[in-house]
Amino acid sequence: GFIAGADVNAFRGATDAEDRKLEVVVLEAPEHVRSTYESDDFAAGYINYYLCNGGLILPQFGDRHADSAARDALQELFPDRDIVQINIDGIAAGGGGIHCATQQQPVV
Repeated sequence: GFIAGADVNAFRGATDAEDRKLEVVVLEAPEHVRSTYESDDFAAGYINYYLCNGGLILPQFGDRHADSAARDALQELFPDRDIVQINIDGIAAGGGGIHCATQQQPVV
């Protein structure tokens, strides 16, 4: 699941319904973004990724260090998925991310 930065500490030491300790992984936001969008709402964060069949779609903002660190951390957490990073500047300029822009349909 996704949690915002201020909420991270609330989850440290927390457990799930089976009393297993939660593992909290922090994905640092990029220090600079490539965007040419003038927006106070620009959402430059990696936690709004999307899991799909066999893959993970991850934002890419043009900060080589932060983009790589996020990809590497998620590859470690999801070793069997192909991770693809894409430019989401247009979505991020409106305050959203990849997961916000998708509408999953469960198999019935």
